[in-house]
Amino acid sequence: MWNKHEGHREARRAGLHHGGDEGPGISRRRYGRGFRYLDAAGQAIKNPAELRRFRSLALPPAWREVWINPDPLGHIQATARDARHRKQYRYHPSWQTWRSERKFERLLAFAEVLPRLRAQLAADLKTGGDLPGGGGAA
Repeated sequence: MWNKHEGHREARRAGLHHGGDEGPGISRRRYGRGFRYLDAAGQAIKNPAELRRFRSLALPPAWREVWINPDPLGHIQATARDARHRKQYRYHPSWQTWRSERKFERLLAFAEVLPRLRAQLAADLKTGGDLPGGGGAA
């Protein structure tokens, strides 16, 4: 797990702003057969570009307590509660790409040291010696 400072740094590297649903945001309310989006002051948002962005998040209709980030460059674009009251997140596509690339880089680093780990494990098992920490080898 990483701390808040690392999150800010990673978001900047991805060209985004770090932050979550602690601050004011856009809420979603049922309106007729669809939804109305309200700013922090409770005013309906009518800007077509903003409405397109909100709809593009594809938040399921069953989600409640919807919070949408007013910042289109926020790394978290929306949060909500599902039917089982679990918190769900929608991330900015650039954030998802950035995090996937970092995960792949860590996997490559692990793959590079894996042969040494296997060799050490095989040696430890062969000698029947104890592993560090007092546990048995097998």
